[in-house]
Amino acid sequence: MTAARQSRLPQLELECMKVLWLNPEATVAQVRQALERPLAYTTVMTVLDRMAAKGVVARRKKGRAYLYVALLDREAARGEAVERLLANLFENDRGALVEYLTRRRPAARAEAARKPRVRASREAQTAFAPSHIDDSLL
Repeated sequence: MTAARQSRLPQLELECMKVLWLNPEATVAQVRQALERPLAYTTVMTVLDRMAAKGVVARRKKGRAYLYVALLDREAARGEAVERLLANLFENDRGALVEYLTRRRPAARAEAARKPRVRASREAQTAFAPSHIDDSLL
């Protein structure tokens, strides 16, 4: 499996990877505790086991628990996310991406942050997200 293919992680797998990028080794319980949303232990265990099968994490037995380690480099995942962003939204035109990013001045972002946010329905939130791009990778 290529690194590019490996870095196309569903949201929950990406959340687990973020925990492992910050913690070089972690048990299922430690990953579960570090996640922002409450999940069942077995859910996190299943996700980590699937990630091990994909080759994006490695695991080793320590006592009765497994320790998980990230094999997918954070920079590689970021690079793939940016490449997908370029392909999906900017027709592979890096200049267009740079122009878009420079147009979004800090003052405009601060003004947008001050406006009251209206919570959209779940359908509306997902309708405009072509690949659920995780901004934290950019």
